Amino acid sequence: MCKFYTVLVQAMAFTILIVPSFVYAADLKFVTLEVAPWAYMDEEQVKYVGIFPDLIEQFEVRTGHSIKVMLIPYARINRELETGRQDCTILVSEAEREKISVKGELVFNHPMGVIPKKSLKLKDYNGLYGMKISLLRGSTISDRFKNDKNLKKSFDTDYLISLRKVQHGRLDAIAGAIPTIQYLAKINDMTGLLGKPLELNSAPVYLQCSRKSKNLHYIDDLNKAIRSIKIDGTLQNILAKYS
Repeated sequence: MCKFYTVLVQAMAFTILIVPSFVYAADLKFVTLEVAPWAYMDEEQVKYVGIFPDLIEQFEVRTGHSIKVMLIPYARINRELETGRQDCTILVSEAEREKISVKGELVFNHPMGVIPKKSLKLKDYNGLYGMKISLLRGSTISDRFKNDKNLKKSFDTDYLISLRKVQHGRLDAIAGAIPTIQYLAKINDMTGLLGKPLELNSAPVYLQCSRKSKNLHYIDDLNKAIRSIKIDGTLQNILAKYS
């Protein structure tokens, strides 16, 4: 009889651990930018694919919540969070977004820097002077890069536009998320355009949820899901899939 009650208590304890998120399942809205390999539309499958959608799929499985994804230009993301129209995002943290969002779990660190065209070599930061450099509007590479008025910077809405400008001789380099730029060059047969990157910063990518979200109290569920995919190796597998 004692053994029966011991097993029963253990079963009840396990149930308590896994059931609450499913009992109180919510409909959440996540927003991010559309850029491969982070998140983009697969025309053949007619669905979003990439690192971000794969993370969202894991969140749904591990929390029981239903999550709707919206992809928009980077410059619009803060406005969506500020108004509470979107609940959360997963992106590199930046000062303006910290004012309107609650920072959750660290997901991973993302190398940021500048990739020159093939014919140019970047040994250090000083090599950037005189170059025509493109970056995404609203993006942050490093504090030094952001505040340097002596650099020749231009702004684009996506990295593919920047790559095409390099291809046509209108740019010398692209600043931003190094793995993303390299992946886009790879899938668009532009790998030969780019030289060796100069890493300027390792940017932390966090879960960030709107302070005005009515679902903000579910951030703990999402944080637990992030910790679990890091512990069991799922996160590393997702990142490796798109490298």
